Amino acid sequence: MKVPMQWMRQYTEIPVSAKAFQDAMIMHGTGVEGLEDQNEAVQNVVVGKILSVRKHENSDHMVICSVDVGEEEPLQIVTGAPNVHEGDEVPVAKVGAVLPGGIKIKKGKLRGVDSYGMCCSGPEIGVPDYLYPSVGDKGLLVFHEEYQPGSDVRPILGVDDTVVDFEILANRPDCLSVWGVAREAAATLGTTFTKPEIRVDTVPGKMDEFVHIDVQDTDLCPRYCARIIRNIKIGPSPMWMRKALNAAGVRAINNIVDITNYVMLETGHPMHAFDLAKVKDQHIIVRRAYEGETIVTLDGKERALTTDMLMIADQTNATGIAGVMGGEESEITEDTVTVMFETAAFDRTNIRLTTRALGLRTEASGRFERGVCAATCREAADRACQLVNMLGAGEVIEDVYDCYPNPKPESVVEASVSRINARIGMQISGEKMVEILSSLHMQATLDGDRLTVVAPDYREDIENEADLSEEVLRIYGYDHIKSTLLRGETAPGTRNAHMQLTDKVSRILTGKGLYEIRNFSFISPKLIEKLGLEEGDKRLNPLKVTNPLGEDTSVMRSTLVPSVLGTASLNQSRNNETAMLYEIAPVFDISGRKEGELPHEQSMLCIGAYGADVDFYLIRDIVLDMLSRFGVSCDIVPGAQPYHHPGRAAKLMVGDVCLGQIGEVHPQTMAAFELSKRTVIAELDLEQLAALRCKMGHVRSLPKFPAVTRDIALVMDEAVTVGSVLACIRKAGGATLEKAEMFDIYRGAQLLTGKKSVAFSLTFRNPERTLSDDDVNPLMKKILAACESQCGAALRL
Repeated sequence: MKVPMQWMRQYTEIPVSAKAFQDAMIMHGTGVEGLEDQNEAVQNVVVGKILSVRKHENSDHMVICSVDVGEEEPLQIVTGAPNVHEGDEVPVAKVGAVLPGGIKIKKGKLRGVDSYGMCCSGPEIGVPDYLYPSVGDKGLLVFHEEYQPGSDVRPILGVDDTVVDFEILANRPDCLSVWGVAREAAATLGTTFTKPEIRVDTVPGKMDEFVHIDVQDTDLCPRYCARIIRNIKIGPSPMWMRKALNAAGVRAINNIVDITNYVMLETGHPMHAFDLAKVKDQHIIVRRAYEGETIVTLDGKERALTTDMLMIADQTNATGIAGVMGGEESEITEDTVTVMFETAAFDRTNIRLTTRALGLRTEASGRFERGVCAATCREAADRACQLVNMLGAGEVIEDVYDCYPNPKPESVVEASVSRINARIGMQISGEKMVEILSSLHMQATLDGDRLTVVAPDYREDIENEADLSEEVLRIYGYDHIKSTLLRGETAPGTRNAHMQLTDKVSRILTGKGLYEIRNFSFISPKLIEKLGLEEGDKRLNPLKVTNPLGEDTSVMRSTLVPSVLGTASLNQSRNNETAMLYEIAPVFDISGRKEGELPHEQSMLCIGAYGADVDFYLIRDIVLDMLSRFGVSCDIVPGAQPYHHPGRAAKLMVGDVCLGQIGEVHPQTMAAFELSKRTVIAELDLEQLAALRCKMGHVRSLPKFPAVTRDIALVMDEAVTVGSVLACIRKAGGATLEKAEMFDIYRGAQLLTGKKSVAFSLTFRNPERTLSDDDVNPLMKKILAACESQCGAALRL
């Protein structure tokens, strides 16, 4: 909020420089974003009286002026302005002058004639025509009054002030006013705040003679005040008012509109002026909008309304959006004769929702959203009427409309001096606290350790002892807080068990050539439906986001598979021939959740891979090797999800616990996710892995004796799983069998239909001696016999 210092000085003394004032306000809790010194933008520009004007011999549009600027000799200035007349007084930028934008005036020569300065237009010295009436950039600014030549033009044109740009926080709406920041300045600098005495000269008259007001919704409009001004005389505002408004960043329009803006800036109360001649049947109703109702606002746009929005209306139509913007129909014009000033307090939440719904924010709505004090509405209305008296802009009717059915009780806060000191970490006496709070216009009394405070009406942010602590500390001064060394013990940070597990999983998979990916935790429910899950599957009932950005991000993930398949599809569409990807992230399970409970976040690992050398067995071996590093061994048993290829999927079982599953993606699922290459997907429950992991024992020394390897090929039915055969081999081989692994599967014409040949590599070793054929051959016979009897697998000849 921009506030001119000259305006503030009308209500409190500021005996310091602008820079010192800025620093003091910041150190006492009122933010200042910057200072704008209007004097720096315009320098060495003075009043000049044109003594003579003669035509330029070498130009058809330029003239040569002799200008009195208060020096011993007049200046010769060449100008091309069309409105140059002898005897006029105009702004003159002398040699060395500075104009807005950093422009410096130098001696020049125009068409062979020396020019010792420049006669200025309003825009050239940063003076808009609403601040000081002129022809704008079409010619010179001509003073309407007589001034001493050589006088500084800045105070004449109202650009001689320093403007403070305050940063007002949301909890201090009372400071969105000149009075508010002046009160803060007085408390900060130890001066006195003096508010103007408000007295209104009135003429006899009743409200009912001019307007009927009906406030139908006092919940959304807790207070509504109105005053009537008749015999309006529309005209420009006086220079002092235009200057104040311009410095605060508000354009002057006419005296009535300027009064409403001036009072808004001064008191913090937005106001609206109604032309009563344009109010149908002279009836104003404060009500909610009707279904399907529309309004054309002052910006000329037609806006659709909802029944949650508060309207200012006549008996037929809405004439304004309460607290946001007035309607076009009630706008003040030169023909206005009778005006109604409205000051009101509207529900801040309703105003915020209305502005968001309409996409319409105004100066007034921003103030109402933060909160406007209902208790001071009448004061603002009276201040506006006082200004009408001062400007001679009309006659104020003595009757007042004031609907305030539920006045807010005064805010009384009881606090403890010792608790306040403990909270702020300082020792301030109770008497000093009373002094500080009194400087903020609070009624404070002290009884021993107990402090009783009555907050003024406009301080709606004072609710409890913590608020009083903040007020005491900031006015006492943050610079009084003593510097202290850091106390206590610091402990080095560490990663918890879950972080350590996921870190290890990432290291293992990255070491095997996989790339980690990260996706958003919220996705579209349509992606989960693409998996073809059976009806009743809990993954089809994901956690819904309350306020999603869109349908694509409307639910939290109940499975990582859609995200990983989506990333694989993206890589395939970009002609990436091979990709091995993994993601570690939580999935959200709301099954069995009671009301008020948070969903269960289950940590999962999902691997997705495709490419010429990628198949089910490659991913299986990667997963099994990873599990072995956690001391976990598992059985591979048949089993598939709906999105798996029926014959190319398996579950990883540890006893009765399903640790995960691996499978090639079903062709229908591939089509749904636009996958062009055969893709393998693996899922692993990291919570189960954390529960099943075993601490690795001591490291074994390298073997001293050589191993004996044998390869065998076994013919078996297609239905027999490789995992069951490996389990049989390992059991029959006993402790001497160090390792058994499958390395090939053959299906072809040399085998009977429904048969397959699986080749295994067996490694035997004895830690105490070298094995011979006599040691290994009996074991091989035992293994072959076990495989034939238990799995129906015979040696391929």
